[in-house]
Amino acid sequence: MKFREFLGDRTGVVLLQLGAAWALFVFLTALGVQSREAALLLITWFGIFAAWTGFSFYREKKYFTELMDTVREMEKPWLVTEILKAPDTFEGKKYWEAMRISMKAMEEQVSEAEQKQRAYREYVENWVHQVKLPLTAAQLICENEKSRDNRRILKSLENIDREIEQVLYMSRMENPEQDYIIRRITMESCVARAVAADQETFRQRGVKIETEGLETEACTDSKWLTFMLRQILSNSLKYMEESPCIKVRARRKENTVLLIVEDNGCGIRESEMGRIFNKGFTGSNGRKNRESTGMGLYICRELCKKLGMAVRAESVWGEYTRVVFEIPIAEQASVMSVHKV
Repeated sequence: MKFREFLGDRTGVVLLQLGAAWALFVFLTALGVQSREAALLLITWFGIFAAWTGFSFYREKKYFTELMDTVREMEKPWLVTEILKAPDTFEGKKYWEAMRISMKAMEEQVSEAEQKQRAYREYVENWVHQVKLPLTAAQLICENEKSRDNRRILKSLENIDREIEQVLYMSRMENPEQDYIIRRITMESCVARAVAADQETFRQRGVKIETEGLETEACTDSKWLTFMLRQILSNSLKYMEESPCIKVRARRKENTVLLIVEDNGCGIRESEMGRIFNKGFTGSNGRKNRESTGMGLYICRELCKKLGMAVRAESVWGEYTRVVFEIPIAEQASVMSVHKV
């Protein structure tokens, strides 16, 4: 709040004071009062008015500064009327009372919306679990009878399973603390599960997997990391053609472990690198591939934020794409990061 804005809001009061002072000066001089004495009276008048204006500005600025600081720090800013006291003025009190009524109605609407959203997430999770049962059964049948047709079916089932998992993790992304277990794990265990989930696709595409340093340990949730790795590997599979090769390696750097997934695919254009983690962004590569949804990298970034991790990507068009996960080594660091969200 600036003093100029404060005065602008009280233009009428200032003009009234100036008009009254001029009228008083004319009246006093008409009565024979000397101009010096009349001017002294006006100076006193304006001194008192200036002091009162300065005090009012200080009081209101302090009040609104406290109000805005409180709102910024609150998880539910519409409840600010329950914390701060109402203004001292009659007009302010009436406005504050009206705002409390409107905020109360908003809180009820938000609560209702949250209940509906929670019910929807529960429905989605239940649907995913119901769908996974026949899907798993179909995968087992195809694995037991690996004919040429069954292998094709198995590849499609792996794709369906990956998309279903994406739906599940998308629904849980807002509250991962309800389903995470932070513990020390090796990178090898997560990479092995991620590759095994799409092993038929890897086999049919003839993808070569090279690993290095995966015995390195870090602290995170193995299930969530496996899901993110599967999303990255899926992207690599979409955009590799001749002699497909994926290199997965891990190494320590200060208090983190860098888990690096690199492929020899077509790469990402430099002009698109800043947007690849945006929700729904598919880029020029995605437009050529109907399987692209633009959600995989977005979900990975959001999950990393929740789990106290970081993810970034590097690429050279026509040569490679490299995705790097930064995972805390200390278990306490990961847990603290999750609770801060």
